Amino acid sequence: MSAERVGSVFWLLVGAAALHGGIDLGLGSTAEPGPGFLAGVAGAFVALMALIVFVQSLRSDPASRTRVSALWADVNGLRAVLVAGLTLAFILVFEYAGFVISSFVLLMVIMRFIEGLPWKTAVLIPAGAILATWLLFNQVLKLALPVGVFGI
Repeated sequence: MSAERVGSVFWLLVGAAALHGGIDLGLGSTAEPGPGFLAGVAGAFVALMALIVFVQSLRSDPASRTRVSALWADVNGLRAVLVAGLTLAFILVFEYAGFVISSFVLLMVIMRFIEGLPWKTAVLIPAGAILATWLLFNQVLKLALPVGVFGI
């Protein structure tokens, strides 16, 4: 089966599950949305897009015949495992270390040691991204991010 068909069936199932969950929570109406409204609308959108991709994959052009195994041919499995492990560590220390420190360390380690970017880039990009995120959440949206044990 082609990669497009496999992917579209997967996302069709994810969209259907989200839609089902939204319906279970109660969709409400557009005037008074229920708790499941957003999940229901998002699930319906994902399912619709997946259905469109599936129908398009039925065409007979060469691009729609890519096999799933071909998508994974050049994937570095160790890199994926390292990023997953770093993300798990981030989740575990997020509340303790706080947003700024845990996010900075995660992004810097990925950029420097996994992607191999120079130190200057691996420090400046995470610093800018974290500053922008902090400004958005704390100053604009007035939502507090975890400060952690160091008060940052």
